[in-house]
Amino acid sequence: MKMGQYFLIVNLDKKEFIYPHTFNDGLKLLEFGCSSHGTLTALSLLLRQSNEGGGGDFNEFENCELVGSWAGDKIVIVGDYDESGLYDSAETSFKDVSEDLIEQVTRFDRDLFRK
Repeated sequence: MKMGQYFLIVNLDKKEFIYPHTFNDGLKLLEFGCSSHGTLTALSLLLRQSNEGGGGDFNEFENCELVGSWAGDKIVIVGDYDESGLYDSAETSFKDVSEDLIEQVTRFDRDLFRK
């Protein structure tokens, strides 16, 4: 009996992924999908296209190498039950950028990924 599917957010173009546990979220889709911080905040930073800021934007992070680095790339959320094998392949062969993103961003906002 299957107990629940775990997910990674994978950048197929860059061969990178983010791991929800690193952001204090669960690995199940609704565990990080309904979180008010963490994984989806990280994803929004990676996908950011705009290079101009306004009120409520992540203006301080323009000098962070990873912020915006996934904009325009092919991104998927893949589960460990997916028959493609991408989950296992990504986990073993792709780069986990979670800690790097936290390190870059928390230089400017120490509380962004804390609950």
